[in-house]
Amino acid sequence: MKRTLCLLAVALLFTACVNNNECKVSIGDATFQCDPNSAAYSGLNHVGGYEYFTGGHRGVVVVRLTLNEFMAFERTCPCDNDSRVVVSSDYGAQVLECPTCRTLFSTNNYGNPMDGAATRCPLYQYSTRYTGGILYVY
Repeated sequence: MKRTLCLLAVALLFTACVNNNECKVSIGDATFQCDPNSAAYSGLNHVGGYEYFTGGHRGVVVVRLTLNEFMAFERTCPCDNDSRVVVSSDYGAQVLECPTCRTLFSTNNYGNPMDGAATRCPLYQYSTRYTGGILYVY
């Protein structure tokens, strides 16, 4: 009995985030706009900054790469639909991290996983357009 429980526990541990060849990420409606230079979105007021937004499946994170370039990513981890990626406490907005499988995703490399990742799948990237001081995410 103990052996069976131990084997079951080990199996569950290794299936928490499976290195899957299929890239299926739940997404949702993430159509919104904002003024990234306003006080309401102070996290986006500088290069390397970020803000979390509602929308999508588990939320959207917008990262400011340059003065005029932004990227928006679905926060659902492609390894685990129940996990929400967060900005890395070690690397800042250049890296998003899944707290469940510990995969690191590079925002400078279109949300692709970094070395040693639990998945080969990138984060889902929403389209962005920055014009007239307004950022459109869709």
